[in-house]
Amino acid sequence: MAIEGYFFNALENEGVYDRIYNAEDVTSYLDKLVGNGVFPNPSTQLQVRASSGMNVIVGAGSGWINGHKMINTSDMTVTLTSSDAILNRIDAVIFYVDFDQREMGISVKTGTLASVPVAPVLTRNNNRYEMCLAQITVNKQITEITAAMIKDTRGDSNLCGYVQGLIQQVDTSTLWTQQQEKFDEWFDGVQGQFEAGKLFKKLEGIHVTTQENEASFNVLNYVPSYSFAYDILEIFINGFHLNSNEYTLSNNTVTLEMPISTAGAVVDFVVYKSVDPDA
Repeated sequence: MAIEGYFFNALENEGVYDRIYNAEDVTSYLDKLVGNGVFPNPSTQLQVRASSGMNVIVGAGSGWINGHKMINTSDMTVTLTSSDAILNRIDAVIFYVDFDQREMGISVKTGTLASVPVAPVLTRNNNRYEMCLAQITVNKQITEITAAMIKDTRGDSNLCGYVQGLIQQVDTSTLWTQQQEKFDEWFDGVQGQFEAGKLFKKLEGIHVTTQENEASFNVLNYVPSYSFAYDILEIFINGFHLNSNEYTLSNNTVTLEMPISTAGAVVDFVVYKSVDPDA
């Protein structure tokens, strides 16, 4: 059994110092204070978005893995392997720390071809540790990656997560599962309130913030046919679904509990409207 303490000034005795520290001492110290993931502000840090052809862009930003910090100073273009003629796959855009190579970086893990593909397994061992920024569905015979094919996984703490100060990452995967169960239960119930024979029509409007701290939005500006009394509204910010406790809805106005801190954020208003197919 041994006790170690950090950090103290070294004292020299005949050319020998009694305190010697290396990079592992520093990173292990920081690792216990900062949780792994992407730094959360601004919300576009290391976000993966469509570009052209089989290219995607990883936004500028910073990430943290086991006491090591990576900074992507500007948008980076990453090219995916061409699609297969017969089978599908799911690729993962990752950032990583490689202890053998003493480096951090961003790369693509190409998925295994299959009719029903699954995402690649992340490598997490003493030599290399990977975090998944996004999963991209590459179906057969496609020639271009679109936004609809990209699943942002930065908020999933099993795959990546956001950096949290002191001790550990918040387990957002559990929160997302719980909220999805609540939504499914609510949605199953609300369908019964509509008359038999009716269908749902999905309408969508998008707003891109132009200034810092935007918090209030009139839904009619984005979905003019929205009805506060009868329609179902969902809100997404940069692809993340907002829960009902994250905003208030008064008539047609949405007010966020936490304003959007940066310009350029994408606010997506999705409205489900009941329609009579026989009308």
